[in-house]
Amino acid sequence: MDFALHKEEAGELKHRKAHSSIEQSTLDAADKAPLVDVTVPVEPPEVVPAWTAANHVTTKKDRVPLLILTILSGFTRLWRLGYPPVVVFDELFYTRFVHMYINRLFHFDSNPPFAKQLIALTGYLAGYGKQNETFEKIGDRYADDTPIWALRLVPALSGTLLIPLAYCITRELGYSRLAASLAASCFLFDSALVTGSRFVLTDSVNLCLLLGAVFAVLKFIKKRPLGPGSLQWGLLAGTCMGLAISTKYTAFNSLLVLAWIVTRHLWKTIDDVTISAGRLVKYWALCCLVVFLIPTGIYLSCFYAHLAWLTKAGPYDSMMSTRFQSSLEGGLETITQGQPFNIAYGSQITLRNVAGSGGNPCWLHSHEHNYPIKYDDGRGSSHQQHVTCYGWKDINNWWIVKYADRPTLNVEQPPVYVKDGDIVQLLHGMTFKNLNSHDVAAPVTAECQEVSCFVDHNISATAQDLWEVKVVGQEGDDPVWHTIQSQVHFIHVATKAALSATGKSLPDWGFHQGETVSCEAHKEFTSSLWTVEEHRYTKAIPKLKDEREYDLRISEFTPDKPAVYTLSQKFLELQGTMLGLTKDTVEEHFYGSGPQDWILSDNGVAYWAEKGSNKQIFQAGNVLIWQTGAAVIMLTVLILLVIWLVDLRYPEMLPVPVDQWNRILYTTELVLSGWVINWLPYFFTDRTLFFHHYYPGLAFKFILIGCFVGEVLDRLRGKVIVTNVATAVLGVWLLSVIYNFYIFIPLTYGFYELSVPELKNLEWRETWNFIIRSQ
Repeated sequence: MDFALHKEEAGELKHRKAHSSIEQSTLDAADKAPLVDVTVPVEPPEVVPAWTAANHVTTKKDRVPLLILTILSGFTRLWRLGYPPVVVFDELFYTRFVHMYINRLFHFDSNPPFAKQLIALTGYLAGYGKQNETFEKIGDRYADDTPIWALRLVPALSGTLLIPLAYCITRELGYSRLAASLAASCFLFDSALVTGSRFVLTDSVNLCLLLGAVFAVLKFIKKRPLGPGSLQWGLLAGTCMGLAISTKYTAFNSLLVLAWIVTRHLWKTIDDVTISAGRLVKYWALCCLVVFLIPTGIYLSCFYAHLAWLTKAGPYDSMMSTRFQSSLEGGLETITQGQPFNIAYGSQITLRNVAGSGGNPCWLHSHEHNYPIKYDDGRGSSHQQHVTCYGWKDINNWWIVKYADRPTLNVEQPPVYVKDGDIVQLLHGMTFKNLNSHDVAAPVTAECQEVSCFVDHNISATAQDLWEVKVVGQEGDDPVWHTIQSQVHFIHVATKAALSATGKSLPDWGFHQGETVSCEAHKEFTSSLWTVEEHRYTKAIPKLKDEREYDLRISEFTPDKPAVYTLSQKFLELQGTMLGLTKDTVEEHFYGSGPQDWILSDNGVAYWAEKGSNKQIFQAGNVLIWQTGAAVIMLTVLILLVIWLVDLRYPEMLPVPVDQWNRILYTTELVLSGWVINWLPYFFTDRTLFFHHYYPGLAFKFILIGCFVGEVLDRLRGKVIVTNVATAVLGVWLLSVIYNFYIFIPLTYGFYELSVPELKNLEWRETWNFIIRSQ
C-alpha cells in the first residue's frame, strides 16, 4: 500500500543512521589497532526486504506445541477411521473412481485426478479393487474384505497435517507461539474440517497441499536469492502448487494470491544492491519456475498418467467423442471392428452430434411418429415424421447415404466415396423416408427450421431433401469423408441452413428427445458438426420392415483402420469436456449453499444416517470459531481503513511501529486477500455450490484469527494487568470452542445415537436439517 511507503523509508533511514554509527565506531577502533596485513573475505549480509521481515520464525522451542497439536490432530482425524463401514456422502462416487482406477477403466469428473490417484494407490496396496462393489446409494455396506481404513487414510492424514501447517504459517508470518497455537486450534476443533477429513473425499488433500504451498512460499521469499535453502523451498512451493491445482480447481484462486506474493517479492529484490545483475536474472528464472513452470508440468503429468493408465472403456467414455472412444479397449472399438474407413454411396451409418444434447451424447434419430398439427403455442407444423437427437444406441439411429439423383442403395464395386462438397440424400434405415427440411419453424427453437423425414400428405408440398457434405478439420488435403475421424456439416441445399442439435428437449409428444433443426446461424457451432460412429457397406436392403429391423439388430462391425488419438489430443478434449461438466452443474440441490451461508456456518450437510435410527453424521462448522472469524475480518478491515484515513490526514503519525505495520500489511496482503478471493467470486458463479467450495477461504480465515490475536497481544505487551485479562478472555474462548466441539462429537463421528430432544437442542440453525426420526 502506497500510504505506508514513507513509513518504510523512515524505518530505513533510522536503520541507515544506526548502521553509520556502527561503521564509525568500527573505524575509530581500527585507528587504534595495530595494522595487520591480512585480507579476510567478508560474505555480504543476508538482506530480507522490510515487508517480509518477521520477528518470529519457527525454532526448536516450537517442537513441543507442534508435537502436542499434531498428536491431537491425528487422534481427531484417525480415531476409528473405519466407522461407519458403509458408503458415506460422496464416497458413493470416489470409491467408484478408485475401483475404476485400479481396474484401468476410463473415467473422469469435474476436477483433476491427483488426489484420486493417490487414494487409488493406497487402496491398491491394501488389496482393494477385486471386490465387485457397485454402490447405488449412500449407506450401502462395504464388502467385508474392503480395507476401508486404507481408502480413508490419505484424506485423514491430509486433514491431520492441516494443524501443524497452520501453526508454522502463523509463525512464519511473524507471530508468537500463542498466536500460532490459537490458529492451529481453530483447525483442530472445527467439526466441519474433521468430518470432511475422515472419508474418501479430496477436499482435505487439496487444503493440505494449499497450506503446504503457502508455508513453502513464505520460507522461499525469506531466503537470500539463490542462497542456501532458496532452491529447495522454491521447488517445494512449486510442487505443492502444482499438486493442489491437480487435485481441485478451487485451488486456483489461492494460487493467484501466492503468485502475487512471489511477484511482489521479486520486484522488491531489484532494490537489493548486494545482488548482481546475473544473479538477479537467475533468481527471476527460478521464480518463474516456481510459480508457473513446475505447477504446469505437474498438472500435465497428472493428466498424462491418468490417460496413459486408463486404457479400457468404462461408463464415462460415452461422454467423449467417437474418436476418443475408439481408442479405448473394449468400448466403441469392439463395435466398430472391421468396419470400412471411407464413407461411400450406399453406406449405412449412425451420426453422432459432436456437441450433444444438454452435454450428453446423442445420435440423429427418427421414428414413426409425426409432429403435432399444432404446437402448444398455436404455431402449425408440417405434421411430418419426427427427427430428433436421441441419447441412446438404437436401430432407429441408422441412415443410408444415397445419391441425390439415382435410386441405387447398394455400395457399388469399386465403392464410390463421398467427398467434401458432394450433394447427398440421407435415407432413414427403418422407415425409408428421406431427411428433409423446409421453411417451417422448428418446434422449440422457432427461429430455426424444422427438420423431418419427408411424408407426402398430398398437399403439394415438395421434398427438400438434398444436403451438401462439408468435411471440416481434415488432416492434409484429404477430401474423403471418413468413419470416426471426420467431422462434417450437412448444409441444406435449398435454404443453406446447417443440420444442428439445439441441446433443448422436445415436449411430451416428442418423448423429451433432443430437438434437431436446420439453422444458418449454427454453421460455425459444434452443434452442427456430426461424426460417423457405426458404419457398414450396404449389400442388399430387405424390403420388409421386420427383415430390415432384424438385419440392423444383428449388425456388428469395427475399423479396418483404427482411429489414432494421441495423448495430447485426448488431454485437450478431456479438458473441454470437464469444463462443460462444471458449467452444467447449475441445478438446485437440497444441500447446496452459497457464500452468504458460509460466513457464520449457516449451512450444513448430512453425510450419513443409519436406517431406522437417529445415529448420523452431519457436517457443520464450529459456530463459535466461525463467528469469531467473521468478527475478526470486519475488525481487520475497519482498523486498516481507520489507519489509512488517519495517515491521509496526519502522514507523520503512525499508531504502531514501522516493523509491526509492515507485518500487518504483509499479513493482510496474504491472509485477508486469500479469504476474499476464495469467497467474493462465488457470488458471481453460475453453478451449484456446496460447503466444501469454501474450504480454502475458511483456512485463511482461521489463520487470520491467530494473526489478529497476535497483533493485539503484541500491542498489549508491557501492560501486565490488561495482558492478563486478555489472556484470561482468550482462555475462556478456547475452552468454549473445545466444549462446542465436544457436544457435537455424536454428529461429527456418528458413533452413537442422540435422542430427538438432544438433536433438536443441537439444531442451532434453522438451515441445519438434521435427520430426525421420532422414536
